[in-house]
Amino acid sequence: MTAQRQPAIRKTHPAEELPERPTRIEQSTPAPTPVPARSVTPSVTGSDTDPAEGLSATHNTRIRPSIKARLRRGVDKLRYETGDRTISEASITDKALQEYLDKHGL
Repeated sequence: MTAQRQPAIRKTHPAEELPERPTRIEQSTPAPTPVPARSVTPSVTGSDTDPAEGLSATHNTRIRPSIKARLRRGVDKLRYETGDRTISEASITDKALQEYLDKHGL
């Protein structure tokens, strides 16, 4: 009798172990979302509100390595879950800075 043997080295592709991609959220029927409270400061005019303005200026700053790692993981997770390849570290940083400045009326 011969025993059933399995090879010591398996040639499986690493992607075979990944879970299935979550279903994509359709944007055709947007759910009603509450409107965030706006600050009482005057509205910003000029390039801050221009959606066609690109992310072109470089802003060199120091951040903690743990925050940078969380940012990278967050970008990867959002890209994977939404399928939106336009999400980047720069776009998230830009939105976070914009939110902070709006919140503090700067």
